[in-house]
Amino acid sequence: MGKKDRMISLSAIGLDTPGLISKIMTEIFQMHGNIIDVEENCRRGIFSIFLVIDFSASEYSDSEIIHALKAIEKETGLKMILENLIEGEIYDLLERENYIVTILGVDQPGIVAEVSTFFYKYNINIENCRMIARGHFFSMEMVINLDKMIIEPSLSRGEAIEKLKDKLKKLCRKLNQSVIIQDENTYKRVKKIVVFDVESSLIHEPSTGDLLEKIKRKIKSINNSTVFKDNYEDKTQVLIENAKNLKGIPVRDLKGFSDTLQLKPGTLELIRVLKTMGFKIALLSSGFDFFLKNIFKKADVDYAFSNTLRVNKNQTITGELEEPVLTGITKNEILEFIMKIEHINRDQVIAVGDGSSNSQFIKDVGLSIAYNPDKETVKTDGILSSDQILNVLYCLGIPKTELDKYKEIL
Repeated sequence: MGKKDRMISLSAIGLDTPGLISKIMTEIFQMHGNIIDVEENCRRGIFSIFLVIDFSASEYSDSEIIHALKAIEKETGLKMILENLIEGEIYDLLERENYIVTILGVDQPGIVAEVSTFFYKYNINIENCRMIARGHFFSMEMVINLDKMIIEPSLSRGEAIEKLKDKLKKLCRKLNQSVIIQDENTYKRVKKIVVFDVESSLIHEPSTGDLLEKIKRKIKSINNSTVFKDNYEDKTQVLIENAKNLKGIPVRDLKGFSDTLQLKPGTLELIRVLKTMGFKIALLSSGFDFFLKNIFKKADVDYAFSNTLRVNKNQTITGELEEPVLTGITKNEILEFIMKIEHINRDQVIAVGDGSSNSQFIKDVGLSIAYNPDKETVKTDGILSSDQILNVLYCLGIPKTELDKYKEIL
């Protein structure tokens, strides 16, 4: 081992006792070693640590360094493995192609076995695994390494990874589990803002149908000859397409419908927890502001955008929409506008929608979640199929014990 490449990896495992880290780090410091990488865990009384140490500046001989580090093994009872590293190996250790996989849903036997077998089939190593929620509701987070993944000859590496993600999502659907798959580097970047597509993720769907029926009856009461356009799959698009048919309706009549839309249970609690954690919240809606102002006010969010109907001096609807009109496409422009104000990039954004064409803005962000999608038109990091919107929090990799602490603060 030459003077310029005196790199050692140290792995140790054993029963946890006070002062283990202090003993290891102090010995390394006294031998004039510099720690390049470290990962430490303690679970159920079992301690483990992995270190990459640079001894190129140490005047101690290789045998003296190894002897001093081995002495820790005898003193603490830890099982220790020491290995010399070369430059390429160090790069491999520090620049690994890791992904974070979060699986969540109602617990049942065989989930871990099915998923781990799936990874084994593709020669994917599970480097870390932890439970973040136990009991009837189950959530597990895995760190997987794709460096030696089996790739079909006809596919590029990028294509193979995307195909792997699709197959993992399919497996989890078969197991009635939700799954989120994130690149580790992106996962570790600090997220600043959470953006929700209001209609597809936060509004209780039956209340949208109730609102449309009320509007439909109101239009017919003013003009029986008007045809109400309702042949659109997206109910929000129905509102936009019928804006002209609202001409002549007094504003006060529409405001009377504002209590019709209802949030999904747990929505306000979710937003409060996210804000307590330091996130800013943005709500994007293609609906009319008359119906959403109460919701925006209750939520106390940082940004809220919706469509605005023009009103004349007599306080009646003109049938025209103020620019810009929020659609599935223009929502992405609004997100870009918010990012400029906040001085952040897309890696620092978490976006939640149903993955349909109406929530295209959720793609290519730090974490994109398709919530209860009918069909996933937009490629996302994962799918969350749940009747509990609060389960979005588990997609951030936060253990239930920590989430319970946030809830206690509220």
